[in-house]
Amino acid sequence: MPSSYSYDQAEEKLKAFTRSAVRTRIMLCLREKPMSAAHLEEEMGIRASTILHSIREMIESGLVGKSGQTYSLTNIGRIETRLIDDLVSAIIILEQHKEFWLAHDISGIPEDLLVKIGMLGQSQIISADPVALLKVHQSFVKEMQNSKEIYGVSPIIFPDHSSAIAHAVRNGAKVELILTHKILDIVYREHSHLLNEVQNSSQFKLYKIDRDVKVAFMVTDKLISLGLFGSDGTYDMLSDLFCYGEKAKNWGMELFEYYRNLSAPVAIKL
Repeated sequence: MPSSYSYDQAEEKLKAFTRSAVRTRIMLCLREKPMSAAHLEEEMGIRASTILHSIREMIESGLVGKSGQTYSLTNIGRIETRLIDDLVSAIIILEQHKEFWLAHDISGIPEDLLVKIGMLGQSQIISADPVALLKVHQSFVKEMQNSKEIYGVSPIIFPDHSSAIAHAVRNGAKVELILTHKILDIVYREHSHLLNEVQNSSQFKLYKIDRDVKVAFMVTDKLISLGLFGSDGTYDMLSDLFCYGEKAKNWGMELFEYYRNLSAPVAIKL
């Protein structure tokens, strides 16, 4: 973890990230391809003289190189631009769903994925309302039934969950589930007929995790459904974060792999 001494070493660079919007926008424009000053002027809507002033400083700092009339990011510039891009994406999603992040326990998400939270930028909150208290649950079940892939971790269970999973397996979906010890006991006790239906499918895998899990999520071929516990320790059944796109799926699969590495396969015996 960086110390105060480490911060002192990086202070000037950190200030450079934030003190010049022109500098940052130039880096973000150049991340895709080299550009001339005229092209940057057109892209950014800023006078070329202002752009060139910043570029001269960036060349001296080793962030930008020049070839003929075009400018491009150096290796260091490319890395720093990626960091800026990730930071901007994270700030946007944290602000967009500010109340969601403030009101929930995020301890179930490892820190290396918290810093990648910007990957969930294409997202929306699915919330219940007074006339549709089960809206979140119904959206969750509908998504499971219509998915071709399901990777889930759950310390909770609703009555329709098991039947929705069985329905997906019957339709040829690949399903991998990680359940806590308590939830697995409930499934064996109350849904054994559905376990019996899926136990011989090569598409279905079941895992048990022997630890307290503070997140419930599902990754499908279409989206991630992310549910969290409230600050009072109870699971929030009234709001889920639905996230879309390839980046979100990659983030969700990293989270699933994290929990699968903490779990053990279950050989279903009825």
